[in-house]
Amino acid sequence: MIGRGIRLGAILGIPIRVDYSWIVIAVLLTAGMAVGLGESFPYLGLLSRLLLGLSACLLLFASVLAHELSHAVIALRHDVGIRSITLFIFGGAAEMLEEPRSAQAEFSIAIAGPIMSLALAGLFGAFYAMGLGLVPPPFMDVTLRLAIWNVILVAFNIVPGFPLDGGRVLRAALWGIWGELAPATRVATAVGSFFGMLVMFLGLMYVFVFDNLIGGVWFFLIGMFLRYAARASYRQMLVRQALEGVTARDLMTSDVPCVPPEMTLEAVVDEVILPRGIVEVPVVDRGLLVGMLSFKSFRGKGRAALESLTASDVMTRDFLEETISPDEDASKVLARLGSDDHRLAVVSGGVLAGIVSREDALRRLSLILELREERQNRA
Repeated sequence: MIGRGIRLGAILGIPIRVDYSWIVIAVLLTAGMAVGLGESFPYLGLLSRLLLGLSACLLLFASVLAHELSHAVIALRHDVGIRSITLFIFGGAAEMLEEPRSAQAEFSIAIAGPIMSLALAGLFGAFYAMGLGLVPPPFMDVTLRLAIWNVILVAFNIVPGFPLDGGRVLRAALWGIWGELAPATRVATAVGSFFGMLVMFLGLMYVFVFDNLIGGVWFFLIGMFLRYAARASYRQMLVRQALEGVTARDLMTSDVPCVPPEMTLEAVVDEVILPRGIVEVPVVDRGLLVGMLSFKSFRGKGRAALESLTASDVMTRDFLEETISPDEDASKVLARLGSDDHRLAVVSGGVLAGIVSREDALRRLSLILELREERQNRA
């Protein structure tokens, strides 16, 4: 649903990324803050205003990140894996690898973000109250804005429309009452889609009634995003339910060409890469997976190097993050594959059992789901 963007690092083992759209917001917010500070405090120079604006932008970034990390921490406590946290033009998202296992878990995960944002709003508000008369007014202005922004973040997220936090709380409540996830998600999604339409209508009102083009376009885009996010989240839930019982063993290719560590790169190219049309080869020593050999690691090397270097010389041993168990759920496998053109090694007891690529996984899943549908129709 969201582009991978720029990876900043990891917190608690969770990759933190910034979508390219956030850069646009950072520039606009910094520039807007500089203009606003210039109107309120004419004595400030341009550099001072830009630095204050950038500081406010970074603190807002940290606030949104804290909001999403709260979701992630509670999700991990409920044994729900988190693939990554991405900050983008409309806020942020902690991408879960699976659905929560209970309505209570869903509620706890959903409410954690607004609670964190409310706490941050109170913290910035307290700093503002304590700093009045003691701290220069421009700094107080930034502090007050941060308190207000966090309140707005809470207000926006508690709207009961899926996949916003309020929509997830609504889904948790309906799930608890009805005892089923699918109908609860369907209703919460409908509310989220309806809310998106209202925001789009508000955008049109801004343009044609209030003659505010920029504000209208902004609201219209937010509404479109909410409608898209609601539908995409619902489809994702349906796919996860359809994949129940499907594991990596069902998706993997077991007939995988392997090479021994002592095999020369020339032989690897001539006997494996060119004939099989693959660019990544497992390196196996006495049945155990010891590394992964990628064509990228030695592409461009001369003939002499290919004749003298072996697979063990250039293979990567840092492949544990790219290995999965044969019993790994299919939904988690697809989440780990993402949209990248790479493969996962299926390993059992250190022994290579197979390889899963995104293309092969989707093809096999399509066949599995088609066969399931045929069986249901026959029944």
